Amino acid sequence: MKEKVLEVKNLTISFRTPNGLVRAVRDVSFDLYKGETFAIVGESGSGKSVTNRAIMGILARNGIIDGGEILYRNQDLTKLSEANFHEIRGKKIGMIFQDPLSSLNPTMKIGKQITEAMLVNGDRMKNRIKDLYHIEYHDYLNKLQEIRLEKQRLINESANIKLDENLTLKEKTEKINKIKAEVKENIAELKKDLPELKTKYLESKKRATAQVKQEKEELIKENKATLQALNDKLKAKKLDLKEAKDEHSYQAAKEEVHKITKEIKDAKEQLKRKFKVTKKEAYEKAIQIMKEVNIPDPEKRFHQYPFQFSGGMRQRVVIAIALMADPEILICDEPTTALDVTIQGQILDLIKQIKKERDLSVIFITHDLGVVANMADRIAVMYAGKIVEYGTSEEIFYNSKHPYTWALLSSVPDLETKDKLLSIPGTPPDMLFPPKGDAFAERNEFALKIDFEEHPPFFKVSDTHYAATWLLHENAPKVEMPKIISDRIARFKQRSVGEQVDESK
Repeated sequence: MKEKVLEVKNLTISFRTPNGLVRAVRDVSFDLYKGETFAIVGESGSGKSVTNRAIMGILARNGIIDGGEILYRNQDLTKLSEANFHEIRGKKIGMIFQDPLSSLNPTMKIGKQITEAMLVNGDRMKNRIKDLYHIEYHDYLNKLQEIRLEKQRLINESANIKLDENLTLKEKTEKINKIKAEVKENIAELKKDLPELKTKYLESKKRATAQVKQEKEELIKENKATLQALNDKLKAKKLDLKEAKDEHSYQAAKEEVHKITKEIKDAKEQLKRKFKVTKKEAYEKAIQIMKEVNIPDPEKRFHQYPFQFSGGMRQRVVIAIALMADPEILICDEPTTALDVTIQGQILDLIKQIKKERDLSVIFITHDLGVVANMADRIAVMYAGKIVEYGTSEEIFYNSKHPYTWALLSSVPDLETKDKLLSIPGTPPDMLFPPKGDAFAERNEFALKIDFEEHPPFFKVSDTHYAATWLLHENAPKVEMPKIISDRIARFKQRSVGEQVDESK
């Protein structure tokens, strides 16, 4: 069984606005496995980018996580303090944003932007100390975060009660006072553990500092001995150089002096690298990764500005920045939107190649099902803040069940389609006032009466394929997928059979 690296459970996110709460993400759940590409597909405003910004911990200030969990390595990211999140964001979970031009600083050379995070976070001794007392510090900070979240819960729930038009002023006041009492009691209980947790973390920090200080002294002592031996050797060779009696002896001694001088320089560099990331080390890694993402002539490009790069090359730079910290998960937020079709293909192939070479787990966000046709292992289709269908790539393309998935597939062109491409009528619902039933009902030509009254549950199509549509209910009328999709599937299957026959010959 594949290793699960990320689990999103019943995630619900709202945004506070002057007109009320916008319900951007509603009860979203999915898993991400080691080495797979999981695509989230949907129109603009469906909540796919918001979901992934929550995973990265970079929601806008007015964003509220109303409920749910985001579990990474048994840690709930929704409850992590910012200091602890900093150890995960970028380092364990990287992100490639939609527009490379707005992601890069136009006044800073590309090389500096690629190496900046590595150099800023490159104090190895400081990081070593943090690693040694991380567990105690983590427990203390997360307890403070629990207290902060309780205070935030009071603000959020009070705001929701005030907006509830079904309650009288007296009922609103009573409910708010009840929540205030609950929060006050919870915070008092949480604060009981704070002194002990703080003492533990400070003692652990003191022990860690002493240990690393000793390690540092031993490293310096060891390096001094190495340098002393090299300097003695260099001194002897310089004497040989001075006393050389013929050209051959002189050149041999000169080469030895040059070799030992380089060894001394390398020994000093290696000592520096044990304490912190050096500029030379960051440069070497940047050049290596620039080559990995197929940026030509990286030594020259390292010293150029973003305006000197094409759109595709800028996106490669953004990918290089994301890879510098060797993340385990890579989130790609519509990375090909601003690029032409030819460059799109190159970037998609590059992401596939990097994923395979580094054994990455990838979350790919897009509004175009055609983009992920050949790269996604599993696909989730999202609409109005909810996942409405998910399954393997083959199941979504060849056996989709939700009318919204059909609508997306019907709008994707291919080289052989002669019929007019279908468009989705209407617009997505206003999430200030989420619909009572299926959010897609108003735009769905196959909508049933119940779609306007009650949101459908997930119906099982297979062990890996689920769809939230009443059309899968046993009492629903039988509805076939649009002809444009079924014809395309028939052509693909026929072509696949033909290719197999050719290979057998």
